[in-house]
Amino acid sequence: MDFSEVKIPLTLKQVDSLYWLGRYAERSLSTMRIFMAVYDSHIDTTFDYVDYCQKLDIYNGFASLDDFCQQYAFNKSYASSIVASLVYANGNAMMLREIIGSEALSYIELALRAMQDAEFSKTPALHFQKVVDYLMAFKGTVEDTVQDRNSRNIIRCGYGVERLDIYLRLALNENKVLFECHRLAEALAYTDVNCDTLQLQKIIGELCELDSFYDRADKMVLLQLIDSLFAFS
Repeated sequence: MDFSEVKIPLTLKQVDSLYWLGRYAERSLSTMRIFMAVYDSHIDTTFDYVDYCQKLDIYNGFASLDDFCQQYAFNKSYASSIVASLVYANGNAMMLREIIGSEALSYIELALRAMQDAEFSKTPALHFQKVVDYLMAFKGTVEDTVQDRNSRNIIRCGYGVERLDIYLRLALNENKVLFECHRLAEALAYTDVNCDTLQLQKIIGELCELDSFYDRADKMVLLQLIDSLFAFS
């Protein structure tokens, strides 16, 4: 029996949760890596957190760089914090236990616990690295153990959309943006999700034609197109 072809009927709620599990897991991972680079020099005085918040379009009410680092990492009530992203990922993972399995769920739980431990640790960087390691283990476990190809690829779609969103907003990995678009298209080909594939082709076409996607006007158009790719209804 080819377990990659196991077919699990999904409700719209489960499809939505799989997609957002992918997005929140990727958001936690990507922003954790960026944050670690700032925190390692504790604190990199050249880091412009005001500009960072503007680019990500997140609330900035921080009194200082120290305050930003504390709140952005550990404040659960700040919806854009890393720990909040992990809480949201964990909530979706718990609802999907029967689909993704207990092992994949456990890695999200471990990542959240490591982030919580970091807040009160004398060596938070060690816990930050654990967060990254557990999230990478989650991704590997999903690939290795989730038998329903549709479910795996919906999670991948979440990863891809989130990576594109972050890359475009922060002007990161310009050489990987087209690669991520094509990888997203590949994941979509193996899902039952209703998506405007012509819109995705338009995004790829516009990226190919742009001299640089760093132009703000072009970037905002692309972000709107990317964020409206999926409508679970």
